[in-house]
Amino acid sequence: MAGSMSLTVYLMESVVATTLAYGYGFGLFGRVGPAAGVGLAVAIWLGLALMARLWMSQFRFGPFEWLLRSITYGKRQPLQSASTS
Repeated sequence: MAGSMSLTVYLMESVVATTLAYGYGFGLFGRVGPAAGVGLAVAIWLGLALMARLWMSQFRFGPFEWLLRSITYGKRQPLQSASTS
């Protein structure tokens, strides 16, 4: 499901990872070892994959995919899937 909303997952990975790493968040950069860094990256991705699965069970597109599609077509696109509307 993460592939169906890859733009949203990509952007959210950046937000979550930088919040964990940099000073405006938890400032973990340089304070965790390589194994912990890989563990955090895997945990972030698994969490976002779960979020994507839950989101896509209710909606046709991810939020940023919907926004991009609406801008591209010049009108608001339907967000809810046919089975939930």
